[in-house]
Amino acid sequence: MRKALSCAVPALALAMLAITAVPAQVWRAPVNDAVYTGFDPNLAFTAEAGSGTARVSRAEVDMTAPASVNLATTLLPKLSSSFDVVVENAGDATQPARVGFWSPWTETGQFILFGPAPGHLITAETIVKGKNGPTLLSGDVTTLHELGSYRLGLPYKVAVVLDKTLGTITYRVTGPDVTNAVASVPTSVFGNVQVSLNASAAPDGGSSHVVLRNFSLTLPHQRIWATKADDPLQTTILVILALAGLVLLALAAAGRRPHWRSVRMPAIQRGPVLYAMAGAVAFYLAGNALLFVLGGQPFDMGDEKLYAYVARTYGLAQLYYLPNIVSMTWVWGGIPYIESAFPYEPTSAYLHTAIGWLGSFLFAGGGTFSPRSVQIEYLTKSVNVLFGLADAGLIYLLSRHIGLSRRWSAIAGALFLFNPAVWFSMSVWGQTHVFSLCLVLTSIWLAEKQHVTGAWLLLAASCLTRPQMLVFGLLLGIVFLRKSTWRQNLTSLSWTVIVVFILLTPFTLATSASLPVDVMLHNLNVQEGGGNVAILTTVSQDSYSIWPLVTYAVRGASSLSRAFTPSSDLLIGSLTYARVSQILTVSAMLVVAGTLVFKKKATDGAGAYIPFVAIGIASFLMLLTGIVSTHFLLALPFLLLSRKWMSNQAYYFVIAIWSITTFVPMYGDMGVVISAQDYPLLARTHNQVTQFFVNLYSSDRFITVAVVANICAVIWLALLAFRSAPPVPEAC
Repeated sequence: MRKALSCAVPALALAMLAITAVPAQVWRAPVNDAVYTGFDPNLAFTAEAGSGTARVSRAEVDMTAPASVNLATTLLPKLSSSFDVVVENAGDATQPARVGFWSPWTETGQFILFGPAPGHLITAETIVKGKNGPTLLSGDVTTLHELGSYRLGLPYKVAVVLDKTLGTITYRVTGPDVTNAVASVPTSVFGNVQVSLNASAAPDGGSSHVVLRNFSLTLPHQRIWATKADDPLQTTILVILALAGLVLLALAAAGRRPHWRSVRMPAIQRGPVLYAMAGAVAFYLAGNALLFVLGGQPFDMGDEKLYAYVARTYGLAQLYYLPNIVSMTWVWGGIPYIESAFPYEPTSAYLHTAIGWLGSFLFAGGGTFSPRSVQIEYLTKSVNVLFGLADAGLIYLLSRHIGLSRRWSAIAGALFLFNPAVWFSMSVWGQTHVFSLCLVLTSIWLAEKQHVTGAWLLLAASCLTRPQMLVFGLLLGIVFLRKSTWRQNLTSLSWTVIVVFILLTPFTLATSASLPVDVMLHNLNVQEGGGNVAILTTVSQDSYSIWPLVTYAVRGASSLSRAFTPSSDLLIGSLTYARVSQILTVSAMLVVAGTLVFKKKATDGAGAYIPFVAIGIASFLMLLTGIVSTHFLLALPFLLLSRKWMSNQAYYFVIAIWSITTFVPMYGDMGVVISAQDYPLLARTHNQVTQFFVNLYSSDRFITVAVVANICAVIWLALLAFRSAPPVPEAC
């Protein structure tokens, strides 16, 4: 039995990898990726002015002017929709009803207009040089095409088809006195930016009453985050492979008992130490809980609440489709600038699904909740806090394992547990980096305890949380390969592939077998390949990487423009900031990876690789364009674990600098974007501390000092890591 398993497991894993590597385009494609019918009151965001009202139910949107509703916002190349428009009362409005696409990025729109009395004409018009609001306001009409006329109280079906690949937007209107009227206009007026489908009652003022019914929205088949396949052959193969994996897991479990003794946790001392630990944990939990009410990063926290809602209401796989057409306009002051696409891998999808279901049971009696719910925000932050506590515990355990004293191990854990950047990220901003860190730290702990399969499995799970974790996968993957025999690695990697494949089956059956590859490639295209709107792809997303220093030196940029310079701008000859960044980042990764492969001391002894991994992660964050300040948190545990290779002065300098330069831009960014209405306690109009950090965050002098300090910290760590022998930690 054991010999048969030893052959079957790698063979099955190879088959699973093979089908995952097959591009989705090979399989038969569906006509549509997703079809949604009816209005979702939680996702159709409305705006009202004056005495206007907008009521949304599953069946209809009822608007009394002036009012509007945002039905979809997307960067996707293809989208179609149809709905009935009923003008109950045209009132005195010059535009009783208007529906169509527009973009706040170009301040242009292409609409179907239901005109005023007495003519009640239906026209297609293009508007340029408008004013941004919940919909496009005023502007110049450049084209006008009459389609027919309408009668009050009767339904007129409007069908719209957006197709950027063909370069057209097609409107089709049918109803009494209008027989299949068609208007087609080019999409070139928009370019590669987000467009929104909007319906409004009297957007330019006046009174009217409009009702929308029989709404449907379709995503035609296209390559997005998940490329969908609808092929019985693929489905059959996926099911057979998953069942085979379950059978092998059952046989393996029946054939041996797990050995837990090698991961036995150290005994906890009673008395003062135990009381101190309990007090520290209580302070940590209470302190973070008090921060929940202060604020939440409007865009990131809003996205996380939306993901929990979509996963709970529509299902796991819909995270890769529905958020692509949803814009939380209230975050942007009512203007639908961008959609809330889900850019993460399935491990993160499972996390948001768990939060969604838990929130449903705790706050909605098992039903649906609002994506604007503050309770879901607090629940997400609570989950973060628990993972942060686990991270600190793992840092302590790993520090002890690699040879640090109990005191220094406690210091390392405490510097994470009570780090202001960690607290702000988890409990104010609302980011889930501590979840990714928990997986990767557990992976290292298992590897150090010679649980090779568990280590590979947790490393794979961490890589399937967010794209930045692939760097961890590369560097730690080299370490794991060197620390174990080829036979151990072959067996463990095979089991890892099988378990991950089974866990991905709910996603792959609903999308395609290549889902994890598709998400990675789409992320690469969006973040590094020019697939995003240029203005949103900058050299830095407010982090103190090397690039704010470069833009200051090269082009004289100042304040926040140093970070938000487009990465597509030229830097050296024909090379853009993005291209130079990619060259530098890949070079740094090759140097660190080469060190881990060829330098014997890099994997000799417990945790000998940790400073090199820390250098690799920190270099990645410092050199790559588009890094957000919260991502700098990912390097912190590895810097803390590098104590054995640093003197007291170096250790405290590196940790202090990295923590400060992570915390300040997070706080400063929040102070700029947070709403005084939603979070008055933290808003800079009411809080002088927030105003101080906003000023500090945008100060040229501080930005320069912070970037230089970060560079010095990485260089100092590198010099110490490559020394012949680590120093003995001094007394604290």
